[in-house]
Amino acid sequence: MEIYWAVISHVTRIAVIGITGYFFSCFSRPFLVRRKHAWLVGASYFTAMLILYFIPDELESTLVYAAGSLAAFLSMYFIDHAKTEQKIFLAVMMYLLWWITHGIAIVPRGILFELIINASNITARPKLQVICYAVTEIIYMLSWFLVMAGLTHIIDRIYTCKNENMTKKELGLMLATPMSVLAGYYAFTFFDNAYEMDMNYYIQDMRPEYSWILALYQLISFLAMAVAVASYQGIKESAALSVQIENMKRHIGQVEALYGDIRGLKHDMGNHIMTIENLVLQQEQQEAIAYLGNLKKELDETNKEVRTGNPVTDVILTEYRREAEGKGIEFLCDFHYPGGTDINAFDVSVILNNALGNAVEAAGKCSHPYVAIQSYRRKNAYIIEVRNNYTGKLMTDEKTGLPESTKNGYEHGFGMHNIRKVAQKYFGDIDFEYKEDEAVLSIMLMVQPA
Repeated sequence: MEIYWAVISHVTRIAVIGITGYFFSCFSRPFLVRRKHAWLVGASYFTAMLILYFIPDELESTLVYAAGSLAAFLSMYFIDHAKTEQKIFLAVMMYLLWWITHGIAIVPRGILFELIINASNITARPKLQVICYAVTEIIYMLSWFLVMAGLTHIIDRIYTCKNENMTKKELGLMLATPMSVLAGYYAFTFFDNAYEMDMNYYIQDMRPEYSWILALYQLISFLAMAVAVASYQGIKESAALSVQIENMKRHIGQVEALYGDIRGLKHDMGNHIMTIENLVLQQEQQEAIAYLGNLKKELDETNKEVRTGNPVTDVILTEYRREAEGKGIEFLCDFHYPGGTDINAFDVSVILNNALGNAVEAAGKCSHPYVAIQSYRRKNAYIIEVRNNYTGKLMTDEKTGLPESTKNGYEHGFGMHNIRKVAQKYFGDIDFEYKEDEAVLSIMLMVQPA
């Protein structure tokens, strides 16, 4: 019967390695540019672990699984050389996710061994014991699958900005909690090994509650890591929001400067008329024409300002039109601010800054670039549409279907997230369509009278 025990044991261990490799592929996929090659992450992990599993000399488990995580990191780096710091963090998370999954999944397995496999009426019947062992290992593999699926899904949901460029300082901050968990992992491993060497028994066999304590610690450790990731995302969002607030302050300053120029021009208009009148009376026709030309040029500068019905959106659209025209991008604007509604100008500015920033960035790479923005009402729905052409491959988030920004810095990756956040504040949402070489972003806000 020993051969059956050995076969079941080997199949179980290899299956667990395969399940882990599969989820590591799924876990890393959203973070990679070349996502179709994410299977290499799981394959490299599986291959490395399989080789180490069949090495005759027994190796320390901590080193074995560290080697597996290293193989996963190297494959991620091979697929995409960028964002090395983020890949280091992901590899550490993979290492700890394996350990936490093992600690939780082993609990029901230990219970089944205690209550069924090692029961006296089962041990007396070797064939039945082997069958019970096989069923127990199937339950263990299923438990491993479910726990690993749950843990990776939670981190995937919390880690919202997967295309960010993590700095070394941010990596150090993000690794603080996992490293504390890692220290606990090595401490538990040391105690396990020391007890086994001194007593010639596994501590779990002598103290069954030990497995429960370890599983509880691992669960708390995972929650701590999840909170750390969520807090980090919150810090990044706050930093991005502070950048937007600074942009807003700059826009307000530009509004004040614009209206100051207009007031100054109106104030000087009487003097301009008097000067032209004197030049005409003195028969200085050429000077009068030149003076009128300069005055017309100054008036044209003020007339170039976009009029939307709100000074804040006026300045934002004017600024983006100037930026677009400076880059040779055709800028078409039919935007009207929804006056008399409960919509806040700051919220609209968040939408415009992020949407137009992405549109100008994408269109600037085309041979005949254009950006078009329009807004309209459909009953209580206020809709903003931004259209632009683009070239090359457009990266989109698989879950949301929304495009991913290529910007760097604190604003990186939060553009669409911030737009959706504003839209949902007004019980609306956003939609993104692209076909051939045109992208269309639609933002719907449900408005009420102010």
